[in-house]
Amino acid sequence: MMPARDRWATQGIAQGFARTFHKPADLVLAFRIGVFLWAIPRRLDRQPLDRLLRDLRTESRDVSPDLHSDARRISRLRQAWLASPLFRARNTCYIRALTLFRFLSDDGRSPPVRIHFGVEPGTEPGDRVRGHAWVTVGEEVLEAPEPLLAGRVSELYAFPAR
Repeated sequence: MMPARDRWATQGIAQGFARTFHKPADLVLAFRIGVFLWAIPRRLDRQPLDRLLRDLRTESRDVSPDLHSDARRISRLRQAWLASPLFRARNTCYIRALTLFRFLSDDGRSPPVRIHFGVEPGTEPGDRVRGHAWVTVGEEVLEAPEPLLAGRVSELYAFPAR
């Protein structure tokens, strides 16, 4: 008989797996997201941002007719990686937005999927400026950082341009 703590650990792993992977194709997409999360810091170091974003738009992606379920699926699979100690430091709005932008189906969508970058000024003199990133489709913001919703962020750059 398996000790109770081992049984609970096994059940917890199985439940976590079932919450994360809903269909076999999720395993493939999760792997692709993990590779992306591993490689994106090096790609950012080696390429200007506009070139990187152009390259990301040409990389293959799953086609999904439902934007919101597609975004939830990417977020769920991405979070499995970002919760791990290996990628925890990369759990920023910048990396989350780049991942969503990279994997969200554009499929000639009108309006197109866009990624935005902006800054939030400090509230007190001497406070540091904070950077933020988010993704939109038309006027709809997906996974908005709280400061953006509060109106404290000034957009600096968006891709593709309007």
